[in-house]
Amino acid sequence: MKYISVAIENSVTGMDRLYTYACRDEDVRPGDCVYIPFGTSDGRRRGYVFEVKDKTEFDTGKIKEVIGVEKGLLSQEAVFLCAFMKERYLCRYIDGVKCFIPSGYFMYENILNIADVGLAEEFLRDPKTPKRQFRLVDVLLKNGPMKKSTLKNEFGIGYDVMSAVTKKGLTVQGKVERKRRPHLSIRPDPEKFTKLTEEQQKAFGELKTALESRAHKVFLIHGVTGSGKTRLYMETIKAAISMGKTAIVIVPEISLTVQAIEKYRGEFGEDNVAVIHSKLSEGEKYDEWMRIKRGEVKIVIGARSALFAPLKNIGVIVVDEEHESSYKADNSPKYDARELAEKRAEYNNGILVLGSATPSVKTYSRCESGEVEKLVLKHRYNSTPLPEISIVDMRKELIKGNKSIFSIKLYDEICRCLEEKKQIILFLNKRGYSSFVSCRKCGYVMRCPECGLSMTYHKSENAAVCHYCGRKEEMPKLCPECGGRYIKDFGIGTEKVEEITAKLFPKAKVARLDLDTVRKKGSAEQIISELKEGKTDILIGTQLVAKGHDFEGIGLVGIIAADISLNISDYRASENTFQLITQAAGRSGRGEERGKVVVQTYSPEHYSITAAASHDYESFYEEEKMIRKMMSYPPFAELIQLVFLDEDEDKALSCAEEFSRVLAVRAGGSAGEGIIGPSLSNISKIRGRYRYRVLIKYKDKDIEEFMKILEDMRSEFSYEKYRSTLIGIDIDPYSLV
Repeated sequence: MKYISVAIENSVTGMDRLYTYACRDEDVRPGDCVYIPFGTSDGRRRGYVFEVKDKTEFDTGKIKEVIGVEKGLLSQEAVFLCAFMKERYLCRYIDGVKCFIPSGYFMYENILNIADVGLAEEFLRDPKTPKRQFRLVDVLLKNGPMKKSTLKNEFGIGYDVMSAVTKKGLTVQGKVERKRRPHLSIRPDPEKFTKLTEEQQKAFGELKTALESRAHKVFLIHGVTGSGKTRLYMETIKAAISMGKTAIVIVPEISLTVQAIEKYRGEFGEDNVAVIHSKLSEGEKYDEWMRIKRGEVKIVIGARSALFAPLKNIGVIVVDEEHESSYKADNSPKYDARELAEKRAEYNNGILVLGSATPSVKTYSRCESGEVEKLVLKHRYNSTPLPEISIVDMRKELIKGNKSIFSIKLYDEICRCLEEKKQIILFLNKRGYSSFVSCRKCGYVMRCPECGLSMTYHKSENAAVCHYCGRKEEMPKLCPECGGRYIKDFGIGTEKVEEITAKLFPKAKVARLDLDTVRKKGSAEQIISELKEGKTDILIGTQLVAKGHDFEGIGLVGIIAADISLNISDYRASENTFQLITQAAGRSGRGEERGKVVVQTYSPEHYSITAAASHDYESFYEEEKMIRKMMSYPPFAELIQLVFLDEDEDKALSCAEEFSRVLAVRAGGSAGEGIIGPSLSNISKIRGRYRYRVLIKYKDKDIEEFMKILEDMRSEFSYEKYRSTLIGIDIDPYSLV
């Protein structure tokens, strides 16, 4: 008899612990899925084994037994990472587990399998076996795994019989695999490659040496846009595969997955590459997951969820555009993909390769401390100079009487490019048609009744939309406040830029790439493909167009309003602005001719903008580092955000106040002094819940002890008078809203 520690599928924070069960299967292992009786009524639950012991300190007479076992659902590495996620991000065990299992695994085409053939045959020989249960086991032994619906409709076996047999441990649920292959319509695109440049060869030498040593190491490839970072990734992966290893490549956006699939399938063949991201259907996710689990592929590509693929013997993990905020998960578990990638690489004695033209301040700081080895690519692969960047002061444009969204400089450059048959990207990090809807007579602003935020006007739908909860309201003809007719939309979004551009340049083919145009499956691929094929003259988009795309025909990038990211209430605002300008600019001039960039701003003297215009990461970093150190922001302190949500605003505030008081006492020292708040969050209400925030700047080294205090307190508060208040904990938050 074995005794196992099990994390149970549940949605209750108070149940988030490991429960002890007895198991007669001597070969039970961590990572196995078990079916167990739970609660006073012994309802059947699913759980996951985290520990296996020969003995237990509990009374064995009171320990319940496992009903059934599904072997090897999770690897021992996955169990290790789940435990790490719980400790690091204070998530529930089950939240971590769900990351490693494709969504719909237990729901998609459920079938019934014999759990143990010997046990089943013995069951049939028993004269006391109920006839209906005998028939079910006999059918499965003769026919193999079958759908429950088939057993019901064709053999007349009821679900109650199936449930009874499963409770006896004779059958388990399984899956039907159709072996779907996502993105097969994407053609492999072998890269035109001759040899590595001297810079690339030097960097590759360091990466290959680390691979051969089979010792864990972290690298940052700090290469300017177009310097050939992808080629370095591929050569490193080739070296890893030649050593019998595998590789994971993650990109920050699903839209970039298309380009990655083209390149990696072109280099390594279609059958060697699997694709994982959240936009796949449940069936596609399951089939790809099974291909990976069976060891049929060497490389897994995708967005951050690809990091949880059941790949074995990993030699290298690549995190492309490592600076991107999308690597930080928004929902529980609020993990950082870069941290988990490092843990996976360490577990496998492999290397982690981070790549960016604009590394995060945190990563660059780790290079200075020696934790990460920096490899530098200062020149573009094709030796074309970096684009010429011009800063336009929009305040002067107003003085000249130009009220258009285009400065004279940008308008002239667009005309020049169109005449020369060069393509153009116009970047604005604000989707929709207009920023808000307001009445000019009384000042009324249309706000979401659930979130209290101003709603964005979308002309294509003639509706005001809340970008946080998705609520839509019909555009009013009269002001709901004063009844006046002077209600209209104000501000600008990508939809409006598209309309104005099409009117100003009627002969140009204009397209848009943002979250509104890529909702339909395959739409992102089509938009990107048409640009690459030269069918699109001007592409307008949000940050989706600024991230890592390789378009040879782009002669001009116009940044409509650089101040949008600069003026948000976030300590990373300057860093985000520098990165967005540099990355957007990097889409220009990737062919044989030098590209041009026009940056429109009302803050032309800001250091993030001037540094980006001169392609000077070092000067930006030094300025930003000084401010961060002075204000005790990461990387000079650990930042933790607590958010208290309740439909009753007074309860949310009261809970935040009491939690802060208790935490200050228990933590003491500098941790207690670093508690800021509570205060109303920048977004004070979402989906009907009021939000209060507490920030913690924690400098002490013993962060683990402090995290334990936070976890214990959250559990305590969930049982007391604040049980209606949700308490969210975000470690190193990427957004302070």
